[in-house]
Amino acid sequence: MADYIMLNNEHRIPQVALGTSRIPDEKLEVCIKLALEMGYRHIDTAFIYGNERAIGKALQEYFEATNLRREEVFITTKLLPNFMTESAVGPALDESLRRLRLDYVDLFLIHIPCAMKHLDSYPEKHPGHEETVQVDLRETWKAMEETVYKGKARSIGVSSFNAKQLDYILEVARIKPAVNQVEAHARFPQKKLHAFCKSRNIQLEAFSPLGSPYFNGSAILNTIQSADNVVENSVVMDMAQKYKRTTGQILLRNLVQRGIVVIPKSENPQRMRENIEIFSFSLSDEDMKRIDELDNGERRFCFSCYGHLRTTSPVCKMHVCSVCVAATIIQWGQLVQFLRPTCRNLVQRPPRISIQ
Repeated sequence: MADYIMLNNEHRIPQVALGTSRIPDEKLEVCIKLALEMGYRHIDTAFIYGNERAIGKALQEYFEATNLRREEVFITTKLLPNFMTESAVGPALDESLRRLRLDYVDLFLIHIPCAMKHLDSYPEKHPGHEETVQVDLRETWKAMEETVYKGKARSIGVSSFNAKQLDYILEVARIKPAVNQVEAHARFPQKKLHAFCKSRNIQLEAFSPLGSPYFNGSAILNTIQSADNVVENSVVMDMAQKYKRTTGQILLRNLVQRGIVVIPKSENPQRMRENIEIFSFSLSDEDMKRIDELDNGERRFCFSCYGHLRTTSPVCKMHVCSVCVAATIIQWGQLVQFLRPTCRNLVQRPPRISIQ
């Protein structure tokens, strides 16, 4: 049921993945097994989600109970930002593999382009309230490449990187990033970053492809959500009626038709099935342009800093963040932005920021 895209290293990636962030532990194992039964062949997780053990258990049990083979399922995980030094990357992946009960992952991503203070052990849940520290992204990438050479990752890539950060790595990379996973949806389609990635033969992958309309987070999150839920946008609703599909399917089809890998997250069986059944129809060029017009340049996750982080570097450098807000990271159920120390005036009123 899954359609595939060829990456720059000749490995194939299923174009629809099941997102697993924030799915309750008590539902996750059932959700993974149901997704595989429905035809999902791409599962996206991360160390910071704290769910690798549950996913590993579900995968092992499903493989043992069915004819599905490990090599038929594409598994993505991501590096915890506390382990971005060269010596810490490999052992961190080893820990993820232990939790996932796997010998290798199909895709291993640097979760954010900003390192956090090293931890002496591997937590079950991220402790939060961490300091950012100086780690050169090239140092991290060199260690990521070693995971490929050792056969522990088939492909490697990044998440929430902008063009400058990608080029900074590409200047010295022995293995090019295969994927850049970023927020992308109808309101924030990442056209410029997508064009840049295509020019470098890097696959763009979209988290929050529906704009995360039902995310329960901070007051600012909920304000943005209630003011502009793209799933309930009248233009999208009209298209859903025209194509006899759901609004979610229209939005996902738009991204897939642009050649982007999508990671919709759902634990609802009906929506899970709908999210993968998007390859039997196409949007017209006119309707693709209508969705283009929904772009208002606003990312879904745009907040002020909550003050939980203390940045240790005196200036904003490439090996810390490269731009004012380099990335976002989930901490204690909220998304925290990393601000450079010289931008304290932005804490009260953050700008609209594009990672492009």
